[in-house]
Amino acid sequence: MNDEKNIKDYTIFLDFLSATAIDITKKVAGLELLPSERIPMDASEVASFSVKTSGDFRISLVLCAQLKVLQEIARHMKRQDEVTLGDIQIYSGEYFNIISGAFLSYVNNVQHTRTRFHIPCFSEGFYPAKSVDVNNWTVLPYKCPYGALEFKICNLDE
Repeated sequence: MNDEKNIKDYTIFLDFLSATAIDITKKVAGLELLPSERIPMDASEVASFSVKTSGDFRISLVLCAQLKVLQEIARHMKRQDEVTLGDIQIYSGEYFNIISGAFLSYVNNVQHTRTRFHIPCFSEGFYPAKSVDVNNWTVLPYKCPYGALEFKICNLDE
């Protein structure tokens, strides 16, 4: 992605990821996501889902969110008021898979590639860790009535 065309395509991909995240969050979780400035989050109140791709479009895609947001996503998807950390992993993980799948399908159609995601990983706290250089990550921050979440994307070929 070093030439101007690919940088432009990457921006288009970010726009699509943002629109997809907003649309799917409304449909699947019943939440209105609003783009925002980055909101400071305490690592003890955050969980992350991360996935890497293999193929022609090599990226890492991450969802970091306050647990209250993930709890609401799981509660809405499960259609029950009480949810456990296991429920959050399952339902919020599925939410992340839906967004990731729609995003990758778009990338493959535009780039005419066969890029695939590896199995997503769940982690308590931030991914990547605060100690990791985050200069290569593009962050799309959002807020909703339950707190903050952000999608992070990193080009693995840079």
